[in-house]
Amino acid sequence: MKKTVSTSTPQLLSRLVLGCAVIVAIGGGVLVEGQVERYIMREPRFALERAPEYGDPPPNLQIEGVHYVSRDAVLRVFEEDLGRSVFLVPLAERRLALLGLPWVKDAAVARLWPNRVSVQITERKPLAFVKRTGGAETTVIDLDGVLMEAPPSAALSLPVVEGVGPDVEAMARRMRIHRVDRLLRELGEMSREIGEINASDSENLKVMQPFRGRAVTLVLGNRDYRARYEKFLAMVDQLFERLPNATTFDLRLEDQVTATEEGQ
Repeated sequence: MKKTVSTSTPQLLSRLVLGCAVIVAIGGGVLVEGQVERYIMREPRFALERAPEYGDPPPNLQIEGVHYVSRDAVLRVFEEDLGRSVFLVPLAERRLALLGLPWVKDAAVARLWPNRVSVQITERKPLAFVKRTGGAETTVIDLDGVLMEAPPSAALSLPVVEGVGPDVEAMARRMRIHRVDRLLRELGEMSREIGEINASDSENLKVMQPFRGRAVTLVLGNRDYRARYEKFLAMVDQLFERLPNATTFDLRLEDQVTATEEGQ
């Protein structure tokens, strides 16, 4: 048997009034929110101030972590935001623009009320110079295999690496420079003596350095770099005495060293 539930007129009126009250409250909230937004966008005290003197940095644009990255390039990213409310700064868009700058590995952009913007830059760390055919080495490479032009004013003391230039596919370049990084870490302080590393074959790294007046090439393979390097140091007197014209020493075998004389 079906039951019919009747609703009295007072109950209907009560629900109608409640519904209208909710609609009015929502509408009032939207109106207040819009007024607040307009106030924040127009009120001068929320504006990102311009520099008082031409050429000076904006006082409320805080930039941290910049060493190799051009500070002027960072400032240009926020040029159109100066004089406007920080509420209008498109943080995600500005971060993407910063990531497109040379030497920038990561960036964070934040609003600091009432009128400041914070920019935190994480720079790439150069690992080596990239050997270039003809001319000085001015391109550097980081651990991600990213190539960058060295800042003219930067005093970098880095080894030169062959086989990681722009002609090498990105994934292969990254793998090769990871091997180079492992070699440098294993050798530690001894790596300072190395002048050049050939990483054209990532399975067989070669290091070149002057040693007691002789330019030598050490073939180190793809592992045990420190042990093989130290083996050469322990045998160098004997090797130089027996092979006065040798320039290349293959250290990949455990129980012997294979030497090649210049011109062979």
